[in-house]
Amino acid sequence: MTFQHTTGAALPLCGGGTPAYAQPRLEITKTHSDPFTRGGEGTYTITVTNTGDETPSGGTSVRDTLPAGLTAVPVEGGPVGGNGNPVSCFILNDGGVIDCAGSQLAPGQGIEIFVRVAIASDAPCSVTNVAQLFVGGAPAGSASDPTTITGSGCGNEGGGGGGDGSILPVNISGILPLFNNISTNNNINSPGASNTTRQDFALNP
Repeated sequence: MTFQHTTGAALPLCGGGTPAYAQPRLEITKTHSDPFTRGGEGTYTITVTNTGDETPSGGTSVRDTLPAGLTAVPVEGGPVGGNGNPVSCFILNDGGVIDCAGSQLAPGQGIEIFVRVAIASDAPCSVTNVAQLFVGGAPAGSASDPTTITGSGCGNEGGGGGGDGSILPVNISGILPLFNNISTNNNINSPGASNTTRQDFALNP
């Protein structure tokens, strides 16, 4: 998901007419690379780029507060495509928060932050990670990244309906009593015998 933050000042055009605006335009995006599996690791990528035509008055910083079940491991950051300024990142709150600070971004410059996370063995099967953008210390938007986590207990491992989930659209276990061990003995039209039918029912536990 992308968010754009713009500020600007009017610049007059020669000969009058509608003024042109020179302004920074900061865009933040957040993505991840699959798979994210319980008990494994995953990586998020946060990108901030100035697509405007002016340098913002303040530095750029990003805060990523991880959802429950994810814990940050060492983070590295650098310029996007070799065109930009480095960023310094710190892991806070026992791996629950990543704070990254960079300098002012000139037009066309950006930063790219790689957030590597450890995924708990009991992590939720679906989470949304949100990164916040700040310019000069002021909030300037955010980017979110919904993430599906696979693994034992999530019912989505293997992709074939095996796993731990029910193969029925509705799991009726514990709702309706089911019977098994049904046997029928018929003695039909035997000489000198009457017709009898017996059924034995055993209730499933």
